Amino acid sequence: MNEQSYGSGEDELSIVEIVDFFRENWKQIVLGGVIGGAIGISFALLSPSIYQATAYFQVAKVTNTDVEAPNILLEKLKMSMYYSPKTFSECNVENTIEPGKEVANGLKPTLIKGAPIISISYKDKNIDDAKKCLESVLNDIRAHQNEIAKPIIEQKKNQLSNLKQKLESAEQITQLLSSKKPNFDFSDSKFSASTLLLATTLSKETEVNDLRAQINDLEIALSEPQTKETYLTTPINASNIRVEPKISLIALGSVIGGLILAIGFLIVRRGWAKIKAPKSSATAPNSPAFEHNPLDGQLAVFEARLQR
Repeated sequence: MNEQSYGSGEDELSIVEIVDFFRENWKQIVLGGVIGGAIGISFALLSPSIYQATAYFQVAKVTNTDVEAPNILLEKLKMSMYYSPKTFSECNVENTIEPGKEVANGLKPTLIKGAPIISISYKDKNIDDAKKCLESVLNDIRAHQNEIAKPIIEQKKNQLSNLKQKLESAEQITQLLSSKKPNFDFSDSKFSASTLLLATTLSKETEVNDLRAQINDLEIALSEPQTKETYLTTPINASNIRVEPKISLIALGSVIGGLILAIGFLIVRRGWAKIKAPKSSATAPNSPAFEHNPLDGQLAVFEARLQR
C-alpha cells in the first residue's frame, strides 16, 4: 500500500513538473515554433517552382483490337531501356547517371480503373519542358506499337487484296453467265443445262455480294477509328499552377519541428542545470561541510584531561 501511494505521489509530481515546465517556458516554445515556421516558409518561397504536365492516352488499335494489353504497356513504361535518347534530352535527364530510370520513375504511369486508359505525368521547373517530355514519351510508345501493328496490318491488307481479286474474278464470271439467256422449254433437250446455268449465275451473284460486304467491312476496320496509332484521349494538361513546393505542408512541418526542437533544448538545459547544482553546493567554501564546529574543540580538551 505504501509503495502504491509512493508511486502515485511520484506520478502526481511528474505531472506537476510537466505542467510547471510548460507554464514557465511556453514563450520560448512558441517562439521556437514561430522561428521554425518562418524558416520553412522562407525556404518554400525561395525554392524553384515545380510544374506538372499530365497526359491520358490509349494504346494503338488494329481492326478495333489493341495491339498490346494496357497492363503490358504499363510494365514496359517502368523499364529504363524503353525510351529513346531524344526523350532523355527532352526530359532534361541526359546528363544523369541513369537517364532511363529517371524518366521511368518520373512518369508514374497508372491504368485508369474501369477503362483502358493510361495516365502519365512529369514534373519540371518549366511547364513547357514537362509537356515536351510527355510528347516525346508518346512518340516512343507510338514507335514501339507501330512495330507490333505493322505485320498485323500487312496481313489484313493482303487479305483485302485477295478478296478484291476474288471479287474481280466472280464479277467477270457473273457477267459472262448473265450474257447467256437460258432456255426453259421443257421439250428442249438443253433444259438441264439452262437450269444449271441459272443456278451458277445466282450462286456467283451471291458470292459477289458476299465479297463486296467482306471488302467493305475490312476497309472500314482498317480505317480510323478502328485502326489508329497510340492516341491521346484528351489534350495534354499543362497547368501554370505549381505543384511543388507545397507551402502549407512545409510551413506546418516547420512549425512542428520548431516546437519539438525548442522543447528538446529546454529539457536538456534544465537537466544540465540539475546535474551541475549538487556539485556546486558540495564544493562551495561556505557550505556546512566546511564550517568549523566548536564542539569538536571541547571534545578534544576533555579527552586530554582523561588521559592525564
